[in-house]
Amino acid sequence: MSHKPVNKTAEAIASRKDPFVPPVFLVNTVLRLRRFLLRLADAVVPSYMALYDKFMGAAHTMLVHSAAKLRLADHLADGPLTALELAQRTQTKPDVLQRVLEALCSIGVFRQLSDGRFANNKTSEGMLTGVEGGVRGFAEFFGYGPVLQAWNQLPAQLKDGDVTFEKIHGVPVWDWMSKEPGVLAAFAEGMSSMTEVVAPAIAAAYPFGEVKKICDVGGGVGIVLAACLRKHGHLEGMLFDSEAMLTEAHAHLEANGISHRVHTVPGSFFDTVPRGADAYILKTVLHNWPDEAAIRILKNCRAAMDPGHRLLVPDFLVEPDQITTLVPFMDMAGMMIFSGRERSAQVLSDMFSRTGFKMDRSWPLPGRQIVYEARAA
Repeated sequence: MSHKPVNKTAEAIASRKDPFVPPVFLVNTVLRLRRFLLRLADAVVPSYMALYDKFMGAAHTMLVHSAAKLRLADHLADGPLTALELAQRTQTKPDVLQRVLEALCSIGVFRQLSDGRFANNKTSEGMLTGVEGGVRGFAEFFGYGPVLQAWNQLPAQLKDGDVTFEKIHGVPVWDWMSKEPGVLAAFAEGMSSMTEVVAPAIAAAYPFGEVKKICDVGGGVGIVLAACLRKHGHLEGMLFDSEAMLTEAHAHLEANGISHRVHTVPGSFFDTVPRGADAYILKTVLHNWPDEAAIRILKNCRAAMDPGHRLLVPDFLVEPDQITTLVPFMDMAGMMIFSGRERSAQVLSDMFSRTGFKMDRSWPLPGRQIVYEARAA
């Protein structure tokens, strides 16, 4: 069975309608209900049952990693299969795969039919290759050995506060990924899939009618930029990223029908940021870096801007009432793997002040994200 392609065809992109963006209050209500029901269940069952699910997290990670790496969801996309049939397609041991699938079903990933065959469910469909909002790539990425080794150092991190992926392996995670094409592809797939979901929400939430030209700083292949330009016909765009990434971006911009409205500029945001836009976007960039590096990025953005120009920072929402594990776990991954961190509105406001910006407005997004706006002072 061939895997579904990650890159959409030009015809598919051009013909699709803008996706429905659910109201933030509705998403938050559902997340609060989910949290309540999970906590209610934990309060009712014996404590060892609730704790067992939690301290067996390594097993969860490797079960889901294995399913993602084998692309089991893709193999089941056309209908249910037995473990033997799946084993033949994935070149694995039938008995081992049977037990792995049963364990996956027990944690709500895939379902087993009364005749013994296995099928996709709503959760496993999130691991279909190329599906928007899917996390197949991230599910694969977070199960690789060097990543797990970084997590294993959490007790040491608690003692000295300086045990990260780079300390353990001698290179930053970005350098390691660049030398491991399979790992880099998995990570890039996960990032792209999640960005494709939030990009239309950014385009719909922010009043882009107030600006004329936007620069997507570290914008990858231009997913956010494409969503904004597709929705707002008056906008012009600038895409700023590495030369290698821009090589990949041209096909995406062309397929979206906006390449004639986008100027691509190669470079690194640690060196300089191009002038020429009246709004700059840093979409989930700052959270990948420690404070010193994030400050450097912000200073380079400010150097490219005139007073009154806007900086948009779509990032994860940090607040006391965390109604999902997404943001706290993202922060932990930042600490142990990426040397970054999630930052509250107050922390970001202070960083803006230190780099020549003033925090202005904000727009919440579905999925525990938010767009912060700062003005160049």
